Amino acid sequence: MSAYDARPLTRRAVLAGGAALSLAGAVGCSNNGRGGVSVQNDEASRAKIRPAYVRYSGVEPDLAGAEYNIPDAFRRYPATPVRAVTEPPGDGKPIQITTVTNTPIPPKLEQNRFWQELNKQVGSPVAVSLTSSVDYTQKFATAVAGDRLGDIFMVGVVPQVPQLLSAKAADLTPHLAGDNIKKYPFLANLPEACWNSGIFDGKIYGVPIPRGAISSQVLYSREDILETQGLKAEVKSADDFVELCKSLTNRTLNRFALATPPTQYVQNMFGMPNTWSKNGDALVSYLEHEAHEEVFGILQKLWKSGYIHPDAFSGQNLDMKTRFSNGSSPLVLDTFSGWVGYLQTMVGKDSRIAIIPPPKHDGSGQGQTWLGAPTTSITAISKKAEGRVETLLSYLNYLATPFGTQEYLFRKYGLPGVHHRLVDGNPVLNEKGFSETQLGLQYQADAPWTIFLPEKEGSSDAEFKAMKAVCPNAIANPATGLYSETDVRKGPQLIAAVKEVTDDIIQGRKPVSAWAAAVKKWKSDGGDKIAEELAQALKMSR
Repeated sequence: MSAYDARPLTRRAVLAGGAALSLAGAVGCSNNGRGGVSVQNDEASRAKIRPAYVRYSGVEPDLAGAEYNIPDAFRRYPATPVRAVTEPPGDGKPIQITTVTNTPIPPKLEQNRFWQELNKQVGSPVAVSLTSSVDYTQKFATAVAGDRLGDIFMVGVVPQVPQLLSAKAADLTPHLAGDNIKKYPFLANLPEACWNSGIFDGKIYGVPIPRGAISSQVLYSREDILETQGLKAEVKSADDFVELCKSLTNRTLNRFALATPPTQYVQNMFGMPNTWSKNGDALVSYLEHEAHEEVFGILQKLWKSGYIHPDAFSGQNLDMKTRFSNGSSPLVLDTFSGWVGYLQTMVGKDSRIAIIPPPKHDGSGQGQTWLGAPTTSITAISKKAEGRVETLLSYLNYLATPFGTQEYLFRKYGLPGVHHRLVDGNPVLNEKGFSETQLGLQYQADAPWTIFLPEKEGSSDAEFKAMKAVCPNAIANPATGLYSETDVRKGPQLIAAVKEVTDDIIQGRKPVSAWAAAVKKWKSDGGDKIAEELAQALKMSR
């Protein structure tokens, strides 16, 4: 019996959970809550069961990204895409899904041609229970406590994740470990590093949703607006950045340079570690970095000067995107994966995107972006559905079919003439397509990300070039793939308290000197315990 099996998963424990830890960093080595770490999750043990990696080579990219640790890029979708799945993966019985969405809920099955066609291709009715990302943690905790999870579920952020999976999820190790995964060739195409996110206590419990470099956060610019003002999408120092923001702000036009505070971007100018840094066998939080006071000085100046949108602290994520798309804020901090959404919503046929890499604050070179985690979440199969594991894995394998296949084309773009039109031979979603295809399929399983931006000629090359300039030099988080129970239980509240102080300092409601006290409180309230647990897990993983 493992350390997790010895401690029952309680309804109170599930409902007590917080909501900020990404599953990308919540897996791998597991803490038993009594200061110990399960040795079954050291790297040697992981290697024994980690699924084999078999790269899909059916389509040759126009721009290969492996050398730079970035996705491949494609300018054209193949005119005759390959059929990757010869038989429907379903067994005729309904497949119940519990997952998340970041887009409006799509039309119901009866009014949704895409959903109807999906059911035909799958060979089973797919019933999807969608919840917005901001509400998913509570919804997931309630579903766990009420024993109402679907056959397939995206694992939410709750306490005792290892116990939860042991109690509620099917053990996929016999089906996916080593060469066994080759029965599901498109799951085998997922990068090896992703699978750490689904391994707990020596067992494979989840299929990872791959992301990696594409989830790195960078500063977007409306290159067309900058060009109109004779400006370039580049800065060489912190002072240069402030001047760019000044030039872009125009109160008469109701234009503010920045959609939101560029906190992480400025931190990147000072070489702050990506969440954690190693100091011998210890881990040190970026919150303790000595440059925070200088960072706050720059951010305060941007806010006081009116270069940040006045609603930046009160709006929603969608508001941030809207400001950038309509040009009212020509600079925004977002992940590389957001590029396609901006192309679909930007106002003006001449609108163009460029990325501005962070400089070193003193102008002595290029700063360092934080590298995105390999995985954004994991999907598990309910223990109640163990009798259908092979069917459900075949369904997830179908959802992971890669770029260049008929299945990928359908999943992402729907039916020709119904959900997308062809522009120079490339599929481009129409309004009906954007609405009906939002079934959260990419949060059930997905292929490795590819850069394909048919909405605007040259965009695939532009994003590839931007990633090539930023990602090889990016800083990875050394704690990625590790699990801390204290972080799951207390991390969200601790970070929320730090963020509140951060926002107050930027807006001048508190002095910069308040930062030291906030960090001290974070450490004493649980931050030091999180660092200790992650450091122990990291030590066991070496």
